[in-house]
Amino acid sequence: MLLSILKDARRRSNRGQEGFTLVELLVVIAILGILAAIVLFNISGVNANAACNGMKTDGATIQGAADLYWNTYGVYPVGNAGVVPPATLPGAADAQTPAAGTTVNQAELLQANLLHSSTNGWNAPAPIPAMTEQFTYKASPPQGTVHGAFSSGSACTYN
Repeated sequence: MLLSILKDARRRSNRGQEGFTLVELLVVIAILGILAAIVLFNISGVNANAACNGMKTDGATIQGAADLYWNTYGVYPVGNAGVVPPATLPGAADAQTPAAGTTVNQAELLQANLLHSSTNGWNAPAPIPAMTEQFTYKASPPQGTVHGAFSSGSACTYN
């Protein structure tokens, strides 16, 4: 009796089962593909925005360090002279009113303990990382205003 009930139940359960058609599966796959494309399109601009915001933060940090350097030495750090020993600060190329387009000497700011090297700690003679960001002085007053841009020519700028 129990065996006949199980056979009957198995027979009834197989009658009502149907699978998805090929068209239904293709529609679902197409919808998932469209949603994935929309998500990827929206995420692609996030990296560029993050790099731009990072450069603007770096520019504000370098501007603050350059202003502190000017308050201490009466000049702005100018040029790419490399690492300057602390005993020789300010550097020979430093200027009270730097010319437009003159590069900010980040190595002098590092040696003056106004910038932090994330790789070797404070006041480290570590080389400046590959220059993807370039910081120069602007011509317009006030003198010593830092301008930042990417070396790749991106439209993102600081000041």
